[in-house]
Amino acid sequence: MYIRFVTARQHPDSGFLEGIFQAAISLRDDGALEPWEEQWLERDLAWLKMHLKSPDVLREPGNRRAISWFRPSALRPIEKVRGIAALLAEKGEAVQMIKAADPGIVLYEDRWQVVAKPRRKKRRVDPEEDAGGSGYRAT
Repeated sequence: MYIRFVTARQHPDSGFLEGIFQAAISLRDDGALEPWEEQWLERDLAWLKMHLKSPDVLREPGNRRAISWFRPSALRPIEKVRGIAALLAEKGEAVQMIKAADPGIVLYEDRWQVVAKPRRKKRRVDPEEDAGGSGYRAT
């Protein structure tokens, strides 16, 4: 299962729940952190930046819906992100860990993460609910 930490905010580009990095940076930039919290956050973000690539595919216009997921084997990065999630929760930001067996169409992968575009929902025939005779309904 792939793992992702999200907030209750919807990301404007992907339409999916926003990841916690954006929320943590917003708290920092808004001055909502104590000096020691900001130092701790900066240290952990620096570690993550050093050890996790920020794939170029995330900046390509055609990949605005792409989102990043951790592989379950990414123990150390997940540990760092759990700490950031705890800080956000302490500041009143709802954080949730979600899991997915299929993150979508994989655009990038390395030993700790994948970047994928979520699959679009398929339409299928459902004769019992096809009162209009179109032969399809959204699932």
